[in-house]
Parts: sequence; C-alpha cells; structure tokens
Amino acid sequence: MMFSSRREKIFALGVSLCAFFFIGIVWWVNHPKVHSPVFFVVQIEGAVRNPGVYKVPEGTRLFELIEYAGGAQDNANLQGLNLAAFLYDGQKITVPFLLPPSGEDKVHAASRVPSPSGTFLVNVNTASLKELESLPGIGAVLAQRIIEYREQHGPFRTLEDLLKVKGIGPKKLEKLRDCVTF
Repeated sequence: MMFSSRREKIFALGVSLCAFFFIGIVWWVNHPKVHSPVFFVVQIEGAVRNPGVYKVPEGTRLFELIEYAGGAQDNANLQGLNLAAFLYDGQKITVPFLLPPSGEDKVHAASRVPSPSGTFLVNVNTASLKELESLPGIGAVLAQRIIEYREQHGPFRTLEDLLKVKGIGPKKLEKLRDCVTF
C-alpha cells in the first residue's frame, strides 16, 4: 500500500516506532536476568575441626558446612543433626560431642569441651546457668549477667571479652582462664 500524502507517511512511521518501542519494553521486562550468586554467612562450632564463621553459597546443606569446617571430630555426635538441611543466613550450628561416660545430658555435653589435660572446659557461649555457676567465683547473679550479656551482644570471642560483664575483673578472669572455652 502506498501512502499518498506526506502526512500519512509520518503517521505510519510514528505508529511503527511506537510499536517497535512497545515490543522492546515488553522484551526488556520479560527477558531472563543474570543474578549474581547469593551467599550466606553461617557459624559452626562444637565438635568440628575448624569452628568459625563461613561464607557459603545459597543452597548449601549442613553436611557441606561440616566439610568446609574440616570435618567432624572423632567424638562428634551427628545422630541428632539433619545433615541434609539447607542453611540460612545468620544461622549458628553447634555440632554436639558424644556423651561423656558419666552419662551427662546432651546439652551439658555440648557446653563442655574436653581440654588437653582431660578435664572439661565450660563453653561460656552455650553453657546453662547451672554450668556457669560451676565455674570458680561465679554465682547465680554473675552467671545470669554472663547469659544476658551474650544474648544482647552475641558470643564471647576471647577470654578478655568476659571483662565486659559487670562483676568480672582481672582477678576473677585469671581464675577462669583454664576453665572456659568459646
């Protein structure tokens, strides 16, 4: 079809451009977009060879995190863990130790870590009120302060972090040095 006037030609060109522009917008909105990979930051502690904080890709499962952390220790109790579970950002995983021969409960065993000397160290980041009270110089009030501090500020990283808890000074800290772990 021939356009007889200049006005018809401009109109046809305008309609064509609008149609082309509309098709381009529809394509742009619906075309597959390339997403950068999503990473999660997770923490693992307890009976693994290299506890710590790890950056893992979305879709990582617990068994893979344990592998990243150097694998489970020989005295790890993996039976209560869902190794196929997906991880989520900010998650904290504690791999429990096998029960000691005395038959202590699982929570108590996970909060106590064997030391090279054969005694058990109390993990101040997971210990219960009762377990904290078993430490030298720590009574019910101070044990409660330790729990409240870790709940408000996150886990203790070093022995010196305990100085931030009201009631723990250098002398008390020295008594705790060989009794606690993180």
